[in-house]
Amino acid sequence: MTPGLKPLIQISVLLALLVSPAVCQIRQSPSLDCHILEISPTNRSATITCSATHLPTGKTRLQFVDQFAGVDQLSDRVHALKISTSTNVPLPLELRGNGLVFFTANSGSATIRYEMRLARAFDPAQHALVSSIGPDAAVLMMADLLPRICSEAESCETPNPTTLKLSAPNDWQIATTERQRSGVYELADNSKAVFFLARFRERTANVGNMNLRIAVAGQWNFRDEDIFPLAEAIAREQAAMIASREQGEFLVLLTPFPQPLTGLRSSAVTLGRTVVLLLNPNNDSIQTLKHFRRHLAHEMFHFYLPNAFRIRENFDWFWEGFTRYVALMTLARLNLLTLDEYLDAINGEYEAYLFNPQRGQLSLIQASPDKFSSPASYDLVYRKGMLVAALYDLELRWQSRSKRTLADAIKALYANAEREIGNREVLGELGKLGDFSRLIRDDIEGTREIDLAERVKPYGLKIEQSPATRNRARLMAASKLNERQKALLSSLARF
Repeated sequence: MTPGLKPLIQISVLLALLVSPAVCQIRQSPSLDCHILEISPTNRSATITCSATHLPTGKTRLQFVDQFAGVDQLSDRVHALKISTSTNVPLPLELRGNGLVFFTANSGSATIRYEMRLARAFDPAQHALVSSIGPDAAVLMMADLLPRICSEAESCETPNPTTLKLSAPNDWQIATTERQRSGVYELADNSKAVFFLARFRERTANVGNMNLRIAVAGQWNFRDEDIFPLAEAIAREQAAMIASREQGEFLVLLTPFPQPLTGLRSSAVTLGRTVVLLLNPNNDSIQTLKHFRRHLAHEMFHFYLPNAFRIRENFDWFWEGFTRYVALMTLARLNLLTLDEYLDAINGEYEAYLFNPQRGQLSLIQASPDKFSSPASYDLVYRKGMLVAALYDLELRWQSRSKRTLADAIKALYANAEREIGNREVLGELGKLGDFSRLIRDDIEGTREIDLAERVKPYGLKIEQSPATRNRARLMAASKLNERQKALLSSLARF
């Protein structure tokens, strides 16, 4: 998942600095030189110190992110916050409104020290969205660990220039896409900087101009050889699918959840060029591996959609729902998904869609901005979004006699990724490849309910009770097919 960003912040510290006018003749952006130390897998905590320089004259705001991708009260994890001068003299703090004020005669600098306690339990689906420390690994996201500083009049939306040192626990390695010089990392964008600390196994691969690094921590009920070649194959297939022109460092992480869980589940996020995937297996290694494959293929396509695009507005219905379908396409093209498994996946999304109470009240476009505040909206974005992607792909194959697929529409969007992208551009590209006015009007912009059995009849598909699934309704090929239907289903079988 690549979450939409929400406004920063609830912790607000105001620093009133008495700086001589001569110092402020040239205004420099406030910068941070931080050190993450005392990382404790046992206590699931870390101590962080930051030297802040080039602070603006007068009151300065210091903020921590409090809300991200539906996870609230992140700033509650900040403890023992202390601010001092560069000579280590504590600065008195005064509560004022929703923030703190301190006064200093220092010429534009201060030292910030605090502890991040990361043991808080989240909904399992949210664990990958925030920094965590567990017995096997630490996933440190600078977006929610480091503060932002700016003048009181600003909103601190722009990350500060930051350098970072990390003191990893004994025998733990570090994996990141960030540039390092002499043990110091220079962070290009704090909001996308991710560090993985663990005793991990790794492999690298060159995919075009992409340098892909895969790091795996923990022990699994499937082999490492089921992981490394898979991630590389997905990267190659998706790059070829849309004619990728990406270059530089990319990172895929697999690690256990930081806290014990039961049952097969996973949580993932893609920040910038890093995929973080947390997995909790069940006793069925084959089922676990299939689950992992599908989630990994989904997350790795976020390298492109939306992370390679300039996003003007929220269109999660496309970059989540349609990416969910692209994961199926990817695995099918790699011969890791059969036609029956593909059809079962579509039918599963349809059954979930039928249970959504808002399916006839909210369009995909309406549901997208509120996906984190409403479970029904969240479910529509993912479930109906994928279902509509499948219907679009089937209709495009039908109209083009299997010469075009959904990948062609996404490829065309990616070819123009330097422009700002929103709903208008996405719908325009989808509509270019054939007659899709009704699908766009009813399924994406509108709330007309989907009758899957009727929609798939022209393609030689039907929904029927099946003894193989204990008489549960199943999407399958009809017994009698015309030549055009045979050609379409054949294209699905080979994607």
